This record gives sequence, C-alpha cells and structure tokens, in this order.
Amino acid sequence: MEGSDQPPIIETASAEKDRHRDGTKTIHGFLVTKTVLGEGSFARVKLCVEESTSTEFAIKVFRKLLLRKKREFRRSDDGEGMTVRTTLDKVYDEISLMKAVSHPKCVRLHAVLDEAAPNGKLYVVLEYMPAGPSMDWDKSECRFHVQTGSQIDESMARSYVSDTLQALHYLHGKLIAHRDVKPQNLLLDGRGGLKLGDFGVAIQMPEDCVIHGTEGTYEFFSPEMCATGYKGHDGRHADIWATGISLWAFLFSSLPFLHKELLNHAF
Repeated sequence: MEGSDQPPIIETASAEKDRHRDGTKTIHGFLVTKTVLGEGSFARVKLCVEESTSTEFAIKVFRKLLLRKKREFRRSDDGEGMTVRTTLDKVYDEISLMKAVSHPKCVRLHAVLDEAAPNGKLYVVLEYMPAGPSMDWDKSECRFHVQTGSQIDESMARSYVSDTLQALHYLHGKLIAHRDVKPQNLLLDGRGGLKLGDFGVAIQMPEDCVIHGTEGTYEFFSPEMCATGYKGHDGRHADIWATGISLWAFLFSSLPFLHKELLNHAF
C-alpha cells in the first residue's frame, strides 16, 4: 500500500529566508518556530509550519561545512584501495532513499531545501509526529520509558508491532533495509498510530538481500551480525529481529540481552 495520493516532494537549490521580529523566520514558505524537537551532533530539529497549508512539519537543519569535515575511510569494493565518504554524503544518501519511500507507516519526506553555497545549510522537512518516539532510553536506569509515564500494554504493543511490520514489508519489497529498528525510531502520531522513521543508516539491498556491515544499534543486532567470521547477513531478517527486540522493550521496558559495559556505546 503506497501513498499514491501524497503530494510531490518539494526540492529547491535555494532557501529564501524572511526573519521576523519575534526571532522566528520563514524559509521557502515554512515558518520555523522556536520549538526544538531534537538535537544531534550535526543537526537541530525544529517544529515548522507550511504557510500555504498551515500543516506542521519537523525541519532538520544541517550545516554542510560541518558535515563535510566528518570523514570516514573504507576499503573499496574491489579491495584495491580506500574510499572516502563524508557525513554529508551519508545525508544525501538518506534523502535519496527517502524520496523512494511513500507508505502510510513510514515517516514521509516533504521537502529538501539545499542552499547552493558549499558552506550553506541543508534543510530537510519531514512529516511531524507530535507524540514523539514510542519509548526513550534512560541511560542512568538502563531501561526504556514512555514519555507520558504510562505503560504499554499487550494490545498496544501488538498494534505497534503490526504497524512496524507493515512498514518493513513495504520497504523490503523495495529492497530497502532499515537497519535501525528500535523504539526511539518508532514514532507516534498522537492518534494511536505508529510510523517508522530515521532512515539514516538504511540501505538499498542487492537482489539476494545480503548486505555487509553492521550499522545500527548493537543491542538490536541479530545473532548472525555478531557471529565470529561474519561475512554478511540478510537485511530483512535483521530488521525483523530488531522488531522482536522492540516488542520485548514495549512489554518489559528493558532489553533481553543486556550488556551494561556496552550500553554507553549502543545508545
């Protein structure tokens, strides 16, 4: 079930800005509020409103210069040398993949506003999920918790897993592996529905679905990803395994395989 009735993704190589006296600003028709939804090493996420429709969205703001400075070196596929990839390359890969995703159970990409200047900003406008992640991880207690303080009962957990599996069925049908299914990336719309978000490490799989590399969150890795002599794994199977770990988290607010010495790296 694809979202065929969805409007086309807005793309522009400019980002016209209009600053307002209250400290907010409008970027290419999106009023960016002061409400911060999240913040990471390379991006800040704010609530914005599309002025033409009054629809709320989440806007990720990246500084491209910072993304270019972060590099990693990998052995090339032919084994004859090394390749260099920047974090900006990864962000563009995520955007490219999300352009191909249109499903009611996947967070939708709405607009990409990419300033032409090499040191400019990149704005990624995403579907807004007002209730946030299904669960958050508490490092001090080594447990998951729900933001509202309530508990997830079996009926709700069943619904969450059903929504997740619908998203994965669609993605796997398009040969896309998500690679980071976990409660923090299973987002709630505030009406009881759940959508799969954060495609930062998602990858296009080959026809046999065997992928190499263990991106994602360690505590959600499938057994074959942790095996001695690892030589690749089926991306579909790993996503389903991570969904099972998420189900455990929904029901017990913990992880089934808990290695406290690794948790600081896992989350």
